[in-house]
Amino acid sequence: MHRERIPVYVVTGFLGSGKSTLLSRWLKQAPFSDAALIVNEIGEVGIDHATLGFAGDASMLLADACVCCSGLPALNEALEQLFWARLHRSIARFKMVVIETTGLADPGPLAASLSLNAFVKERYRIAGTFTTISAPHAADTLTRYAEARAQLKGADAVIVTKTDLANDEELAAVQARLRGARVAHSANGSLALQDALALLSLPAPAIENIAALPFSLTHSHDAQTRFIPIDEARDIDALDAQIQAIRAQHGESLLRLKGMVRLKDSDALALVQYARGDASAQITECPANAVRSGLTLILKA
Repeated sequence: MHRERIPVYVVTGFLGSGKSTLLSRWLKQAPFSDAALIVNEIGEVGIDHATLGFAGDASMLLADACVCCSGLPALNEALEQLFWARLHRSIARFKMVVIETTGLADPGPLAASLSLNAFVKERYRIAGTFTTISAPHAADTLTRYAEARAQLKGADAVIVTKTDLANDEELAAVQARLRGARVAHSANGSLALQDALALLSLPAPAIENIAALPFSLTHSHDAQTRFIPIDEARDIDALDAQIQAIRAQHGESLLRLKGMVRLKDSDALALVQYARGDASAQITECPANAVRSGLTLILKA
């Protein structure tokens, strides 16, 4: 009997490229609003799943392992668990699965793994891979990081993000690197999901001018993570000063910093986001939840 396989959409992109901002809006739009969600983070404490605002009950966090390296078995196990939960109606009957990878993930091994696992292959199919890349930092990121180049190589569609923060020269440079690709632009997560999905119906991409590392199911990243627990901060200004000290200490080796920190005498948490190249960290208040208070650093090894 022919079994209709569940479509899987992968959202990837280098550290700080804005994929979580974009995905948080897509998850509120059909058809992703009826999806199951798998979030992968390499840090000891994951925060993306807590900040995406996903309303569904079919969600899983794969933390402290990148799915394209040591996390592939956990990903296949998560897909199996979701399938059985869906079949037994212990969760809502999702129509598709959305996977958000870490900012260092190569989507190639992920897609290959899904085709090599017999159970998963029979029940799921890759429907599309979206890769985000930050317009202001695209040229430098693609030059310095093989992971970013591999993400573009594995993309079915490329979303150029933060276009509102880029000048004409930066936009022209990234467009030149993406000749032949299915490309859309987004400013502060403005690209609608339907417009992104429409890209997948265009002629297949053949991205030029992008060199990637040879494909392999087993590899590792030249980066390490570190979690700094912070019980609480006096206020946002005090937290910002602490973050500036961390940035000064690690310099160019600091690729990403994110976390949630409890504020003294407040029912809120401070959500912290910083990526290499940003002028300063973005700190905003958000409702308190069970996430450990502290900051995750991703450092170039």
